[in-house]
Amino acid sequence: MYAIPTAAHILGVTPAALEAALQRGETIRTLALACGLDPDLMTEAIVDAETADVVALASIAGFGQDDVAEFTRELRAYLVAFVDEGEPVADRLYETATLLPA
Repeated sequence: MYAIPTAAHILGVTPAALEAALQRGETIRTLALACGLDPDLMTEAIVDAETADVVALASIAGFGQDDVAEFTRELRAYLVAFVDEGEPVADRLYETATLLPA
């Protein structure tokens, strides 16, 4: 997952320092705001970093465009929750019908 290295780079901290802050209950959104950064731009940078690999891997695996588009939507939903509310909240998305296979 590129979210941590991407966010750490933008925040100007090491991935380990970012992970420690997240373990203390911070979110990437709150850290971005504390650093005077736009959290929405942070989210887009993280989504962009992750999406390219998902699209490439799904295409290599033979998934069609509709499936790739669905993967991308699900990934965006996960990453927005990850940035805004933290990993536990984002992980709970997988327990809902939103991100489960039909």
